Amino acid sequence: MSANELTGSSKASLAALRLAVEASLKAKGAADALALAADLSTARAALDSSSGLRRALTDPARGSDAKSALAKDLFGKVISPSALSLIEQAVALRWSSGSNLTDAIEVITIEALAISAEVAGESDALEGEILAIVRSIAASAELRQGLNDPKFSIEAKQKLIASLFAGSISGSTAKVLEMMVGSLRGRNVERTLAHYSHVILARKERTVAHVKSAVRLDGERLSRLGAALERALGHKIRVDVEVDPLVMGGISVRIGDELIDGTVVNRLMEASRSLAGRAVR
Repeated sequence: MSANELTGSSKASLAALRLAVEASLKAKGAADALALAADLSTARAALDSSSGLRRALTDPARGSDAKSALAKDLFGKVISPSALSLIEQAVALRWSSGSNLTDAIEVITIEALAISAEVAGESDALEGEILAIVRSIAASAELRQGLNDPKFSIEAKQKLIASLFAGSISGSTAKVLEMMVGSLRGRNVERTLAHYSHVILARKERTVAHVKSAVRLDGERLSRLGAALERALGHKIRVDVEVDPLVMGGISVRIGDELIDGTVVNRLMEASRSLAGRAVR
């Protein structure tokens, strides 16, 4: 759940909560941000497990003091004071539904992970590696099946994904994957990882441009492409390139539901359709 998907009071409440996370982690280290993310995830999991608890903590008829007292009773002994403070601030805000509260806590959990990566100097690595891992999982039916199979424990899935990417990803990405596998919330791994990627990129107000190219693009060409897309679209872009020999030449760019296809394959198909049309006439 992103800020764009929330409406009304929930959207405003999430914005306030995101500012509170930033303030809480100001001048803190990467380990502090990781610890906060883990505590927030613990609280979110508890709230996910009880609809009655979510209703109690988001009921507009209950005063904020009563909600704060309930949050302290529930989490005071299991999470850090800084995490508890954020949960108290969260329950004092107005939410359209109990699920909006837990969705918002998930968002700030991911943002705490992103802040940890920024402090560690691994922000760019995290963004690029997460996008590459999304592609790797999408390309392997066997891997998707293993990660989504309910008969395997969370620990087994965490070990599997850690072994697959060990040595090829940053420490920050490894932490995100570990937490993500343990926090699917009824979604499959692909959707969950895509959500994490979306929240991480949204911190920098960036959109992903998924590019397919017949050849690997060097740094200069990537920079030129990114700059051209940003000029055309009017906002920041993260270029994610997938090398696909079937493209044969040129590139295709997908941004959300919009496809800008300039590949040789596409031009050949268009020419073929044109010739077929002439033959019919």
